[in-house]
Amino acid sequence: MWTTVYMTQNIDTARAMREKIEDSSILVMMRAIKLDDRAGENCFEILVPSAELKDALDIIIE
Repeated sequence: MWTTVYMTQNIDTARAMREKIEDSSILVMMRAIKLDDRAGENCFEILVPSAELKDALDIIIE
């Protein structure tokens, strides 16, 4: 099961976080949960397998 570990409104931040987690050999998925180009209200979610949650959170906190 996939678990959300990070959310952001900035695509560049989402990509950077995904890469940082991937560099630690953790499976990671990024998805857009809201896209609204007119209002600039985007939201992106970073997900990892539940078994990898603690390791992913440790990476984010660093």
